[in-house]
Amino acid sequence: MYETGAYPTRLNGVKAKPILFPRVMCQKCNNHRSAPFDKAYDVFMDYIWDQPEYFRDKNWFDWSDIFNNPAEVGNLCRYYIKNIGCRIAETGFAVPRELVQFLDGYLHMPHATTVLYKDYSTYNPFSRVGLNGHYPVANRMYNPEKPTDGPLEAFCAEVQDGPIGVLYWWDAVSEHGVNFCSQRVIPLRWRKDLPYRELHEHEWKRAEIMETGADRILARDDEG
Repeated sequence: MYETGAYPTRLNGVKAKPILFPRVMCQKCNNHRSAPFDKAYDVFMDYIWDQPEYFRDKNWFDWSDIFNNPAEVGNLCRYYIKNIGCRIAETGFAVPRELVQFLDGYLHMPHATTVLYKDYSTYNPFSRVGLNGHYPVANRMYNPEKPTDGPLEAFCAEVQDGPIGVLYWWDAVSEHGVNFCSQRVIPLRWRKDLPYRELHEHEWKRAEIMETGADRILARDDEG
């Protein structure tokens, strides 16, 4: 797989350019048809912002803690698939049909996996010094490198806000078919325990620098 950039993209909130969808969807689809997806995402983000520590010590969690209506979990997953489909289209590749079908209501994507993960590496140094720990990033890799090299064979992406993110991968051959909306109680794994670590390596390196900075700030405060 090929990484589209040397570094993940820093996001300054849900209205940041990497979160907003490129102009590859008609206005009707982006505003009306997908409105339930956006609403579910907003509810999820509100919960993460209000309860970031809820996830830290959990290996499993219950979606009913966040959503009153189980259908909203499927809408949340479709929000991320819409995001990923737009990213694929933006590169010039054809969006896999099963992604489009999933957005249209299908319950299964045979060659795709979406998993929720936790990673507090950049959240921790922010919160240690009393700052907002919601530091969002997005990144992607794909193969082949460009559409002129042939049809899309594999795609991987992650989107994270604060300590919680979604990792997605698809390839044209392997059977996966797992997504985080398939059951009410789901596993929540650390990002370092999931595949495609190379997508996140820069964030872990950045977190080390941030921890050093937090140590210095706290030491200076203690001296004062």
